[in-house]
Amino acid sequence: MGFSADDLRFMRAALSLSRGGRGFTEPNPLVGAVVVEDGRIAATGFHAAFGGPHAEALALQGIRRTGTTLYVTLEPCAHYGKQPPCVDLIVEKRVERVVAAMRDPNPLVDGRGIAALEKRGIRVDTGCLADDCARVNRHYLTFMTRGRPHVTVNAGVSLDGKLTDRFRRSQWITDPELRDMSHSLRGGFSAILVGVKTVEDDDPQLTVRDPAWKGKRLTRVVLDTENRLDTTRRVFQERADFPLFIFSAKRTRKQGRKVERHFFVDEGEDGLDLDHVLRVLWKQNIASVLVEGGGAVIDSFLRTGLYDELVLFTANKLLGGRESVQIFPSGASVDDPLRLDGYEIMEFPAGFVLHWCRSPICSGGD
Repeated sequence: MGFSADDLRFMRAALSLSRGGRGFTEPNPLVGAVVVEDGRIAATGFHAAFGGPHAEALALQGIRRTGTTLYVTLEPCAHYGKQPPCVDLIVEKRVERVVAAMRDPNPLVDGRGIAALEKRGIRVDTGCLADDCARVNRHYLTFMTRGRPHVTVNAGVSLDGKLTDRFRRSQWITDPELRDMSHSLRGGFSAILVGVKTVEDDDPQLTVRDPAWKGKRLTRVVLDTENRLDTTRRVFQERADFPLFIFSAKRTRKQGRKVERHFFVDEGEDGLDLDHVLRVLWKQNIASVLVEGGGAVIDSFLRTGLYDELVLFTANKLLGGRESVQIFPSGASVDDPLRLDGYEIMEFPAGFVLHWCRSPICSGGD
């Protein structure tokens, strides 16, 4: 159906609200809700954190009048989870019309909420700004529909695509401005993933220190095929706020678990089977993963195609060097290159940020 200018305006308001929970709701979706009375916004709400009140419940809690319209960025739920069904409250508040941006692909919902509302005589219109909602909820949609987390590859590179200099040093290719942006990017994800060599070479904390992400819980994932990781490394610290997952090969002789969530998985052609790793993370309710290195790990994700987005923080420098590490050493042919059609670029004095999404639905970012 066609949506009016008011429908679009109120849904944009709901969509803007939904972003308030970014980084804190996963594996749940980002949802915003707006209640409209007599053509004006009467109340709003958004899902702020996993397990917390739903957007619809927060928006409707103080509503007394009947005959309102509820704008919500995702189909209301009709089942009991950590919160009661939103459908029941919508019916109780005698909402006249519900405008939902899109259906919820969660098998527990997936049209049941819409059907339950229509059965109670409430008009439901779906599809208002559906693409915009899908873009904001791309982590959730991948998690729900593909049986794995949404994967974003993130790297700091030189203009000639180098991850290190000729001495194989990666600190610091980008200047502070781009480094701070790259670091803050972590807050929007469930987990950050690196290879064991990155931990050995740089001894990173892999945490989120940006004050804007205060209270953020980020899972750290290390791929350690031979189970050689030294437990004195800094990734073993602060595990209450930043849990540590380790993945090693099933066939390694060192089968001792170094953390509670130490998984032994299959191997592929040149390392751990990334598909197996991602499926395990999915079962652990990890909805999104930010891959930060090192070079071999990034190359494996690009080569196998097990990624959804690519973010390159590119310094305005040339490094060169035959021994330096480049971003995609396994390469591709001229006939079948890795094409970055539809990429976006943000320019800064120290360089630029290139963002590319493999699916048109998530181009544009947020």
